Amino acid sequence: MKRLKYFLQLFDGIWSVPLAFFGFWGLGVALSLLGMATGTYDISFIQPLLLSAAVVIGAANIALGGIYFSFRGLYRFLYGQKRQDGTRVNYSKLKWKNLQSWQQFAISLLVFFSFFWAVVIVYLKLV
Repeated sequence: MKRLKYFLQLFDGIWSVPLAFFGFWGLGVALSLLGMATGTYDISFIQPLLLSAAVVIGAANIALGGIYFSFRGLYRFLYGQKRQDGTRVNYSKLKWKNLQSWQQFAISLLVFFSFFWAVVIVYLKLV
């Protein structure tokens, strides 16, 4: 059970993309059953938001796959690697702890807004 939890945390694209897709599909079915498929102010605008989340999460996982196959050293730096004694070491986490708090805040904010704007741009293309 512990290995499954670790696997799902490390490779979150395996469960997050299908979950977002089924959320997109299920919300469309639920809204159509309620008769809310058209209208000026209806809540069906949420459905493309879930699709854009699935697209952005999927694209991020494809990018990580490309990093894994093309830049294995960078991937191991970001996600850690196993030592010979069986323990795992994550060098990016160790370097993260050495940053000052304002640097951690700036990097976190940059990553958050990058994903936020990616979702907004994809959403606006779908609507």
